[in-house]
Amino acid sequence: MIKRIQHNKEPLKATLAQQKHNLATLTSAEYDRLANLETLLEPCRYVTELLGGDKYVSCSVVLPALCHLLRTMEISDVDPAYIVRFKAAFKGDLNTRKENTNLSWLKLATALDPRFKDLRCLPKAEREEVWQKLSQMLKDRDTESQPCSDEMEPEPPKKKVALLLLGSESESDEDANFNDKTLDRYRAEPSVSIDCYCY
Repeated sequence: MIKRIQHNKEPLKATLAQQKHNLATLTSAEYDRLANLETLLEPCRYVTELLGGDKYVSCSVVLPALCHLLRTMEISDVDPAYIVRFKAAFKGDLNTRKENTNLSWLKLATALDPRFKDLRCLPKAEREEVWQKLSQMLKDRDTESQPCSDEMEPEPPKKKVALLLLGSESESDEDANFNDKTLDRYRAEPSVSIDCYCY
């Protein structure tokens, strides 16, 4: 909307000058304010397009995007009063919306995205907690996948089991730390560059 007003400023003035009306037109100072707000809102447009994609998963991008917007809206000493008011209102609203999201799942999704696994969008104190939660989930999954001793399950044919073992890269099925080691290896790998990441 602001771009359209800026682009059509002169035709708008010329058209209104030919009409009899009681409309209050924008002053040059107000057009300058609109230009400043347009610059300030550009990251919002980018994030809206990023999170609105329907051909890729966007869950892991939510927290980095919110972090980016909050950093963009940091108040500086050179900001005029109207920008300070806008940034304060924007941050207040964004923080309220952030609190109403399922943050624990968003944190896990962010950690599992190779682009954002460094979790720089979170305070340092919260990062290790995310990895511990993920490690616990892997352990719980292994526990749940073990059949109970009192349950009778049909035994799979030996030939099919042998085929699965041939395709397995794990040296030992008894290795209880396999998931922890896998998670540690994942964490040790460098983050993937956003520029070369393809969906």
